[in-house]
Formats: sequence, structure tokens, C-alpha cells
Amino acid sequence: MYHKVAENIIQAILANKYSDKLPTEKELVEEYQVSRNTIRKALDVVFAHGLLRRVRGSGYYIIKRPLQSQTVLNLSIGFDKNSMVSGGPLKSKVVKFDTIQADENLAQWGNVDIDTRVYRVIRLRYLKDHLYSLEESYFPREVVPFLSKESVQSSIFSFLRDAYQMTGSTSENYVHVNKLDEWQADLIGWQQGERILCLDGINYLVNGKVFNFSRTYFVYDNLALYYHTQNIDL
Repeated sequence: MYHKVAENIIQAILANKYSDKLPTEKELVEEYQVSRNTIRKALDVVFAHGLLRRVRGSGYYIIKRPLQSQTVLNLSIGFDKNSMVSGGPLKSKVVKFDTIQADENLAQWGNVDIDTRVYRVIRLRYLKDHLYSLEESYFPREVVPFLSKESVQSSIFSFLRDAYQMTGSTSENYVHVNKLDEWQADLIGWQQGERILCLDGINYLVNGKVFNFSRTYFVYDNLALYYHTQNIDL
């Protein structure tokens, strides 16, 4: 329950529903019709995603995005970060949806065994009718029992949570620059061999199994990357 509340609060923040500060815990309890303990757990999730500052005795304040960028991708959001970009939600055009067997390269990339059967979902994603990214996602079928054509049109992570109570535990993310091959360049209207900013992600369940790995090629102009850290005494 608190994961859904956290997602709703995150979406409200990204939609600028709250200008500077979140409502009080009591007000959030009334708004979402859940217990105070559920609200506190949800706020811990939102805080961990780098969207809030805690001020003792005062409450939770919204962390403002940098003024020089119109669109901010928050790397602190562990799962489905592409659906939670500011100005979203993103809309999808599914280019390819099928099942393949992981070859050596794909297995190494996704930390799965060679010949693992995976759902392959390739989508063009749009923000306010402008092309935002090309996304390649893979879901091992031994872990993700079923995906439908309808489920891959929007947030696949929301579908997995609602249908199978499947929520991620940890994620590994790598930002790098990659050269486009002919097919990728054709899809986004760039030239073959052009360099593009990419984000690779591997997402794990609490039992350590990979349930998704992906690569996102960012096309959108004026994109900023943001991440949130907490100081740790060593």
C-alpha cells in the first residue's frame, strides 16, 4: 500500500501540485485515507528518491529542479525512473514486443544465464508529443510470468506491482555514451554512428533475481540528470 501512496506523491511533486512544502502527515492521512504509519513509510520512499528535504520540526520541503533545465531525470528513483521524469508521464509507441533467448552479450549485460528466455520490449517514448527516448527493456520469463500487449503501452513496473505484487529491491544504473547502429538511428531520426547519452539499468527483486534490465537512449533536448545522496559518517 505505501508503495502506491509513494508513487502518487512522487507524481504529484513532478506535476508541481505542491509548490514548496508537502502537506502535514495528518493532511496526507486524510487525502489518501491510509494510516499514519503508511504515510511515514511512503514519505521515507519519496525522500530516498531525492525529491524531499527533511527539516526537523518543520516538515518535508520539495527539492527544486535547476532553473536552467526544463526536464530533469531523477537517477535516485530506483525503478521506472523514465515514467517519473518531470513534465511527464511519458507516452509510449511500442516498436517491438516479443520473446527471445539471451545470447552471450545480452546475458552478460543483464546478468542472466545464456539462453534465458526474456520478453523484449522496444519503445519510443514521448514527452508532451516530443520524442524523449528510445528504450530497450528485457524481462526474464522465469521471473516475470506474463506481459500483454496492453501492459507494455504504459508503465510496465506498475503493471507488475498491481498484477503480481512484484516490487524491486535494488537497482544498478550506469550512464555512458554509445554509438547508434543503423536500426536505432533510423528509429530516432539520427545518423548511424552518432554518439548518444545512454542509461543502462539492472533491477533486482529482494531474492536477488533480475526481473528487468534495460538501456535508454536519450533524445530530448535540455535534459538534466539529477541524483540524491545522504552523508554517511565513516
